[in-house]
Amino acid sequence: MKVNNFSKITINIFGSRITGLIRDILLANYLGANLLADAFLFAFRLPNLFRRIFAEGAVNSVFIPLFVKEEKENIEFSNQFFWWIFIIFFLITSLITIFVYLFSDQVISLLAPGFIENIDQFVFTKKILSITFPFLIFVTLCSIFSSVLNAKGYFFLPSILSVILNLSMIGALVLYKSNSHIALAWSMIIAGIVQLFLLSINIKIIKGFSKITINSFFLLKKKIVTFFKRFLYSIFGSGIIQLNIFISMLFASLVGEGAISQIYYADRIIDLPFALIAVAISITLLPYLSRNKDDIEKISDAFNQTIILCMIFAFPTSVALLLISEDIISVLFGRGEFNFNNITLSSNILKVYAFSLPGYMIARICNQVFYSYERVDLPVRASIPTFICNLIFCFIFYKNLGVIGLALSGVISVWLNVVIQIFYLKKYFWNLYQKIKIINLSKFLKISLALIPLIIGIYFIDYVFEFNKYLNLILQIFICVTLYFLSLKLLKLDEFQLLYKNRFFN
Repeated sequence: MKVNNFSKITINIFGSRITGLIRDILLANYLGANLLADAFLFAFRLPNLFRRIFAEGAVNSVFIPLFVKEEKENIEFSNQFFWWIFIIFFLITSLITIFVYLFSDQVISLLAPGFIENIDQFVFTKKILSITFPFLIFVTLCSIFSSVLNAKGYFFLPSILSVILNLSMIGALVLYKSNSHIALAWSMIIAGIVQLFLLSINIKIIKGFSKITINSFFLLKKKIVTFFKRFLYSIFGSGIIQLNIFISMLFASLVGEGAISQIYYADRIIDLPFALIAVAISITLLPYLSRNKDDIEKISDAFNQTIILCMIFAFPTSVALLLISEDIISVLFGRGEFNFNNITLSSNILKVYAFSLPGYMIARICNQVFYSYERVDLPVRASIPTFICNLIFCFIFYKNLGVIGLALSGVISVWLNVVIQIFYLKKYFWNLYQKIKIINLSKFLKISLALIPLIIGIYFIDYVFEFNKYLNLILQIFICVTLYFLSLKLLKLDEFQLLYKNRFFN
């Protein structure tokens, strides 16, 4: 597997995150961090919770290994298998959407109990949720199309789909400004329709639809049942992990006005490096591992290289977030309705989140190993104590520490998840575990040494230059990133050299 796939996906995800960043800048400017903003962000994130459970977690990770295996045996049956999965998920997501519409009062009361105290906020949330939730149907079906494209080695279109959503929401914000809550909800539905249309016109994928018959379902019944057994394992694991987000939102609704929004904006910053690196790598890593799961040498080499590559980006990002988080939040969101208090709280949340970034990346890589070996039960087992840990610490911390306590709970649970997954690697994949290096001290030391000029550069620019906050931040990022990567080159870190030589996972 060549790094150019990773590079293309990273570029597309970067485009997605840039447009997402513009969207969030406008959200902060026009909506701020208040009761109505909290209501919209809840309604926005709820269908995205299910999207991550179905699309990014279960469907993609369980479907790809089975589809690749089926395609090797019978191409026609693999197309039939794809279409039956597509039809079944259309029915499932439609039923969930109807359920949420009919029982929206109970859903909001359960997941955002703090809204109950303000009847206007509660009613407003219900109105927006009825519009936004059908987005789940479109985005899940898009994920199934995208999984097939990824399995066939086509990564460009699936990785650029979220740009469409961001541009649609940006359009609503520009047109309606501070009164854009309802328009934003409808912009999600419009984007979902466009995304599905662009994928569905790919002739290579849709040509088998006319051959779908009931007989083909019974011929594929065993494989479909296998898929859903693994899917249920995976959905349980992914669901628990993603529910951690809503555990934070649940307690944030109890903390008070603006808490959900403050956590959201900090989440968006920490999600950028995670998506650019860990998600981009895992998209290309899973098909590679699935094809080579019988070759321990290839799997262990890919695992070790991926860990180092992720840490090359995770270490400096975490350090930078600890040192200049307030500058980042201020420059990106500190205007309009987003006041100084919101900046301070969001930046403090971001500092705490910085400690979780390496853990998130390691956990993601371990997940791909388990999925490639079709052991979908292991991420589930790891996620249960993670969820319980997060729930307990949120309950303990939220009253005294507020949103900072919720962020701290998340960090603790992430690292607990990493420890458990490493234990499962050792217990169930001993031959592989002997060949992998989750902590490579010599390479970690090189990365840490390269951080020294980066840290010096941050303090030097902050002390010497007295430009406005925008120019200072740009200088810090440009100069310090340059110093860091020059240091890595001088230290001759193998993975860094492989990256710019355009070779990876060979």
